[in-house]
Amino acid sequence: MSMTQGHDAGNPAGKMLAIGAGGAPNVFFTKIYDFNPNDFASGNTPNGRLIIDAAGNIYGVTLYGGYAPNDNILGGGVVFMLTPVSGGTYGYTVLHTFQGGPHDGARPVGGLTRDSAGNLYGTAAAGGSGWSGTVFKLTQGQDGSGYTLTNLYDFTAMSPSATNSDGAAPTSSLIVDANGTLFGTTSNGGANGAGTVFRLARQTDGNYTLTNLHDFAAAQGYGDTTGGLVMDAAGNLYGLKTAGGANASGEIFGLFMPDYSYRSLYSFPLVDYARAMPMGSLVIDGSGVLFGTTSEGGDNISGTVFSYPSGSTPATPTNLHVFNDLKGSFSPDAGVILDPAGNLFGTASSSSTGYGAVYKLTRNDDGTYGYATLFEFTEQKRQGEAPQNTLVLDSVGALFGTTLEGGAYNGGVVFRIGETAEAMAVMENGVVLEIVVLYPGRGYTSPPTVWITPSTNGMTAQAVATVSNGSVTAVTMTNNGSGYDFGPQVGFTPTD
Repeated sequence: MSMTQGHDAGNPAGKMLAIGAGGAPNVFFTKIYDFNPNDFASGNTPNGRLIIDAAGNIYGVTLYGGYAPNDNILGGGVVFMLTPVSGGTYGYTVLHTFQGGPHDGARPVGGLTRDSAGNLYGTAAAGGSGWSGTVFKLTQGQDGSGYTLTNLYDFTAMSPSATNSDGAAPTSSLIVDANGTLFGTTSNGGANGAGTVFRLARQTDGNYTLTNLHDFAAAQGYGDTTGGLVMDAAGNLYGLKTAGGANASGEIFGLFMPDYSYRSLYSFPLVDYARAMPMGSLVIDGSGVLFGTTSEGGDNISGTVFSYPSGSTPATPTNLHVFNDLKGSFSPDAGVILDPAGNLFGTASSSSTGYGAVYKLTRNDDGTYGYATLFEFTEQKRQGEAPQNTLVLDSVGALFGTTLEGGAYNGGVVFRIGETAEAMAVMENGVVLEIVVLYPGRGYTSPPTVWITPSTNGMTAQAVATVSNGSVTAVTMTNNGSGYDFGPQVGFTPTD
């Protein structure tokens, strides 16, 4: 929001306000880490969703780098951790380097999942004993010294017709239920070569057994992938196929309890012969409503954000926002996330700058959503390029994400975005009486510096902010100033 000055023209010395003008919130952007392809061992091209623990540590994977003698010169990728140090800086640690070949996976495309004990789980789209990918677990040592990777499952080799019994190329993140059972998808293999839905259950001896819950029908369109799953309160599973469905334009599907029976819930239509291509994973709110994105489709063939009711009865998605490639950001290649207030956040791989954007859909009281572009990446500032992965929120409401490319070394970045607080000054007889918070912002880890425009005829007012749970809850005057002709503007500068 920009700030404009308001006053009573008939009483310039009376009570006046600096009023918030409305619109999209201002944000503060921090680039946490630049991946460098020349620093091969550290990995590059971060992919998949990040996760954040209670201490603020960030975990993620890279698609390339590391060292994989049995893979190729690009490397098989790494698992990394970013640890908060001080002053908003982070220390970078490689937790595992994927070797590829028959004894380790490679290309961890889908990101990580964390259980309540702090164990990390993920998938690698290649490598393993069948060269068809793996499911892995990273366990931290009891002394906290490091992580050890264990392959929980190696997908079997595919036949010349690209089929097998269990699937291949798991390219999405896993989910973990209360019993520690893992659920996931593959994009290739299975009985029809189009991927599977699987369950990986831990046995009493500590080993894991895979059950193939569904074989997808042979894909009719190119570029078909399977997104990650989401589970509702009854244990039913929902997901997306990029080129599945009756029109090869994308599909919403469900597997329903008690036996995980499969149902195709919605086939996205073609629009002017263009496919919708739903991307990433769905997310579900407390009332059972699902939210997702299409990379293309919609009236402008530039993508959509949609909602869809959970349950086994087929329905039609509701478009909450239709992107326009002629007006701002477009082509969301990842799903959205929800905050506690029901607002949605996501990334678009393209924008008016050509480098992508982060967007927000604010939920209104009447159930509609207002769209705003929070941040656009630019080449000049080397902020990153092509944000194609799902965002994550930390405990104070800050957004964290990655870009596949760009940054200082063109190897991708990890970034953090907070929303700036907004306030107005109440003035009377040239003195600032108080500052009222209009919008508390989000993502502050310490109180921001309060700035107030200088007085032209006296002393400049001063104030300090109070922060709780990442938001500005109050502003306290420390000097009321003097000599103000009109209400001053008020702003906040992050200190970390």
